[in-house]
Parts: sequence; structure tokens; C-alpha cells
Amino acid sequence: MKKYFSLILVLVTLLIFVGLVAKNEWHLHHSKSIFIELRPVDPRSILQGDYMALAYELNLQSLKALAGSESEALDQVIFNHSSVQAKVILDSQNRVVHTILDSNNSFAGQSLILKNPENRLQALYPASRSFLFAESLAQCYQKAKYAEFKVNTKGEAILFDLRGGELQALNCKQHKNWLKGTI
Repeated sequence: MKKYFSLILVLVTLLIFVGLVAKNEWHLHHSKSIFIELRPVDPRSILQGDYMALAYELNLQSLKALAGSESEALDQVIFNHSSVQAKVILDSQNRVVHTILDSNNSFAGQSLILKNPENRLQALYPASRSFLFAESLAQCYQKAKYAEFKVNTKGEAILFDLRGGELQALNCKQHKNWLKGTI
């Protein structure tokens, strides 16, 4: 049995890895796209290479503030939660117009889980705070105005792509051809 323990451990590890990849691929192909407006940030890191640090324009509101009743402090909704369940109001092109933090989860709408690493409203973000890309494509990705997320029914989001101001594809990957050695 000791002979096969290493082999069994490797097989179990591979099965877990393949299962995670399959789950994320299913999520990407069977989820709704929503678009969140970006705020400009510096697109370069010395240690990581080319990437874009992302900041989002979420237009946060509490449900009570929308209803016009007594004001609920948004900070109280997010305090000491590593992630926050929010609902987003989308326009006809699936762009986020408002993000509603409802502690009672009573608002109907598209769910979106926001990460909350610092217990601050300005630090809330969906899925990812950076977008890595191939070297020398920074100029192309600087044109990005929206982040495209694939969101499932539970509100789990995966950053899929960056888009231009009219939600058009940037096609940045076509600007570099590694096989031919041209940029």
C-alpha cells in the first residue's frame, strides 16, 4: 500500500485541479455578462510586468437610502464581512447603474458578491483588482472603460475581459504575434 500512496495522492490532486478548471470553464460559458465602469489607474508594475490595477465605479447605495426612509450607514452593512452580497441594477446593455447593499437581502435584482478586504466602502470590488496581460499591450488596454464579468445566479463573478467605451472588444491580443516575433 505504501508503494501506491504517492500515486493515489497525485491522482487525487489532479482530479481536484481538473474539477476546479471544469467548474470555472462552465461558469464562463453559462453565466450572464455584466459590465462595470472602470476608474483610471496605473497600468504597470515592476514586479509583475504589465497589468492593469482595476478600480470600479459601483455607485453604491443602501436599500433604505433608495426608499427615502431613515439613512442606513453603508459602513454598517459591510463591517466585519469578508464578502458582501449586493444587488445590481443594470441598464439595457447590462452595464451596472447602481449597486445596492441590502443587509436583509430583500431587494430583487442581479446578485453580485463584492470582496471586502479592508472593511471600507472604497475597497469593495467584484472578483479581481487587477488584469494581467502580455508585455507591450499596455497602450491598447489603457483604452478600457468597462470590465466584463461573467456572473452566475449566486452572484459569483469571474473577470472575463476589458471593453471600450461602447462595450466593444479591444482586441488587444491581436496586436502582438509572438509566433512571428512581431508586435
